[in-house]
Amino acid sequence: MGVRVRQKVKGKGNPWWVFISHNGKRTSRKVGDKKASEAVASTIRAKLQLGDFGFEDKKPAPTFKEHAKMWLALPHDWKESTRENYLNNLNNHILPHFGSIPVNKIKRKDLKAFLNKKYAEGLNLNTIKLIRVPINGVLAYAVELELIESNPLRDLVLKYKKKKFEIDPLTESESHLLLEHAKIFVDGTYYPSILCALRRQQHKNHL
Repeated sequence: MGVRVRQKVKGKGNPWWVFISHNGKRTSRKVGDKKASEAVASTIRAKLQLGDFGFEDKKPAPTFKEHAKMWLALPHDWKESTRENYLNNLNNHILPHFGSIPVNKIKRKDLKAFLNKKYAEGLNLNTIKLIRVPINGVLAYAVELELIESNPLRDLVLKYKKKKFEIDPLTESESHLLLEHAKIFVDGTYYPSILCALRRQQHKNHL
């Protein structure tokens, strides 16, 4: 049996909570200030000793996909392009990995491993940051609904080295082929620009 009093987010003005653990079950109650929380905790301890607290069976937490759908349905001050970006990242990257997992089962180590995997697959840091945003939004909303105590993605630091890209210039035959296609593509509109770019590159190579 355990009854503890603490803040979920430390700081003046933030609410105090009472956390109860008893017979393998856990629950929490938001009370208010510290003094009131300690008084409630004392009452709960007495009820637990008398077997009179009455834990209610909690409904299972929604999956990440279910909760993401609710988060997206909220009124957000987003541009349409922002919403589309979030949807694309959810559908293409996030939901295939976390979609079927309950939000309260997703751990910090799981998120870090997922983002590291995306980097190893060749995604750059900016793309990974964009993928991270909707994950953070969904989990922050889960905290608001008291489905989880804290956001496991919060303050997660990712350190990646900037990737160096080596330029592989066109061979002479590839350059000729490109120019031949440029002559007929859109009536040769881009032919002069491509020709100038190739000659400029040849000039640099001979310096």
